[in-house]
Amino acid sequence: MPVPLSRDAILEHLREILPHRIDVDPALLVPDAALADIGIDSFALIELVFLAEETYGIRIPMEGLKVRTLGDVLEVVVVRLEEVG
Repeated sequence: MPVPLSRDAILEHLREILPHRIDVDPALLVPDAALADIGIDSFALIELVFLAEETYGIRIPMEGLKVRTLGDVLEVVVVRLEEVG
């Protein structure tokens, strides 16, 4: 299956696959959503990073990763895709 690469497509793809890996309501997966507010703690963030790495073939270093919202995570994925693309 081709991997979506536009920002909107990545967000939509994460909405589809994330609830299968992390217990989160897909309706809450909006860019402004604070990770803590949607139940993504530090352990779930690690799972989310691994999922993004696996899905998009990128590497996201956890050291120094500062993300507070889903939009922040989305931005990291987009930047990493641009760097490797």
